[in-house]
Amino acid sequence: MQVIYKDMSLELDKIETEDDVYVTMEDCRQKLKKCTGPQAVDNDYEYMKQLHPKTKKCTASSECKVVIFALGLLLLGASASLCAVGILYHSKVVSNEILRERHDNATAKLMVLKYKATETERLYEELKVKHHEFVSACSKNQTCTLCEEGWKSLGLKCYYFSTHKLNWTQSQDYCVEKGGHLVIITGQTEQDFLVSQIGETHWIGLNDLETEGQWMWVNNQPLKETGVTFWYSAPGRPDEPDNWKEEDPAGENCAALGSEGGHTHKWFDASCHKQKRFICEK
Repeated sequence: MQVIYKDMSLELDKIETEDDVYVTMEDCRQKLKKCTGPQAVDNDYEYMKQLHPKTKKCTASSECKVVIFALGLLLLGASASLCAVGILYHSKVVSNEILRERHDNATAKLMVLKYKATETERLYEELKVKHHEFVSACSKNQTCTLCEEGWKSLGLKCYYFSTHKLNWTQSQDYCVEKGGHLVIITGQTEQDFLVSQIGETHWIGLNDLETEGQWMWVNNQPLKETGVTFWYSAPGRPDEPDNWKEEDPAGENCAALGSEGGHTHKWFDASCHKQKRFICEK
């Protein structure tokens, strides 16, 4: 038997040397048959198979399917995580862009407001200087005045007392044409000055044409905000304003300093269609 294997080894060496190919178990079996006979070869072949068992091949068993399914789930989860990270990153980028744009807009607006405030302050300082120079010049020359001809001054305001009569709306239009508006009374000093200049009723810039009972000055400032009122009141009769409708069904929606009966030191409501003298200011 030792001689047989020795001869077989020589034969295999010869095969590998001459052909330079891999020799399978079946090739060896065929070679041995030639040397020892079929029966001996089969016994030896079975012995060699026991020494060199076949490698198990992976088949599509249930275990493999579970592994493949698990790998698929992991891949799907990883993809979903990447998508979520991408969305969050994009949202953050967009949010940062919006915040940056709003910040830039706010900064630009603040710069504009700062410039306007600086410019207003500069103009105010120039006006103060000019006013001081003008007042100083007037103190030396008593003929100069702060107001145009036909206007009377009180402080920094100029007043025009009409010599003709118009209704309330026409009076306001006339004052606007002259560069002013119907007078707005904001204090006792101003009230006393106006009273001292008139001898009969005059329109002033106060009305409740838009909403009954809500009196507004011609500059759209509510009367309640000024906190100054001089309405007429007397025992035995309703206080002004009383919105009397005997002469005008629309009521009395415009204010005047004084009434037809006098009392020029107080305010009265009257029909806006009445003809009265008026006081302008600017």
